Amino acid sequence: MLKNLSAKQKALLISILIIAAGSLLLGGSVLNLVHNKWEVHRLTKKSRELDTRYQQLLEEKKLLENQDPKYMEMLARTRYDMVKPGELEFRFKNNDKH
Repeated sequence: MLKNLSAKQKALLISILIIAAGSLLLGGSVLNLVHNKWEVHRLTKKSRELDTRYQQLLEEKKLLENQDPKYMEMLARTRYDMVKPGELEFRFKNNDKH
C-alpha cells in the first residue's frame, strides 16, 4: 500500500501519524493543565471567601467579648426571638415566589 504512494503523500501520511501520536501523548497533559488552572482559580476564590468570613467572625468575637449592648440586643432579637417587656412582636410572611 505504501509503495503506491508518492513521496509527498508518504511525507503527509508520516506527518499526520506524528501529529496524531503527539496529540495522544500530550493531549492528556493539556487537559490536566487546563483542569489544574481552573482548580487553582476555584480554590483561590474559595480562599478569599473564607478569609472574608474569618474576618467577620473575628469582629463578631470581639463584639461578644466586649459585650457590646447594641450587638447583644440585636442577637437577642434576631437569633433568639426575644422582645423587651411590654413590646409586641409582629411577623410578616414573605410572599416572594423564588
